[in-house]
Amino acid sequence: MNKAEVEKRLKDFVKIMRRNYGPNLTFIIHHGSWATGEAKPDSDLDILSGLKKVGNTELLKLKKILREKEFLNFNVLLFSKIDMENYIPYGWHQFYYGAKLLYGKRPLPKPTKKQELLEIQKHADEIGFWGRYLFTHRHPRKRVVRSIYWRLKEVIICLKVWVNLKENKYPLTKKELKKYLSPKDKKLVEISENWGVHKPKFLKNPDPVLLELALFSQRILRRVKMQDARVKNKIKIFKKR
Repeated sequence: MNKAEVEKRLKDFVKIMRRNYGPNLTFIIHHGSWATGEAKPDSDLDILSGLKKVGNTELLKLKKILREKEFLNFNVLLFSKIDMENYIPYGWHQFYYGAKLLYGKRPLPKPTKKQELLEIQKHADEIGFWGRYLFTHRHPRKRVVRSIYWRLKEVIICLKVWVNLKENKYPLTKKELKKYLSPKDKKLVEISENWGVHKPKFLKNPDPVLLELALFSQRILRRVKMQDARVKNKIKIFKKR
């Protein structure tokens, strides 16, 4: 697909969603690589859509829509009002920074510093757990490599949110992100960027990158701990005044 084809499909998707859900539809947000300008021709289109209520009928309607040829490469998250009210800030950034509102009212405000710290911690925990576990336990190699692929995606999320915390500037693209990184962090981003080159090597021996992921988790968590301490200290000073 090219940009013009994507724009047409997005317009068609909004039309069919409005036709199927009527006043129950509250918002449609386009996020991900096509929204931020990093997509490849075969990249999926990522959508977050909200309804006042979601039941069997609403899910069946979406299932039917996504079976149409035009929407086969759409990844759609369907949230009800109660889902949004109870939403945990895990991936919040992707629905705000670089995301495009296609219909309705934006459901999520700008993430707070506390929420961004929590998001980094959650992703770092996942990265560290799988890095350590897959390094020390035997598993089918293809499964290990598949996990590495997703852990590297989480590394990029952690680093983007971290840069935003430190620089008050969210880097939408990996190219922009790398300007702020240390050599060790940049190396992991570049592995993700050139996944096709590295994947065959990891199928032979994934241990080096698993160790790097485990170490990255510790590295970013130490930064978060220090940042959290600074934030709490500022609050104490403010209360004393």
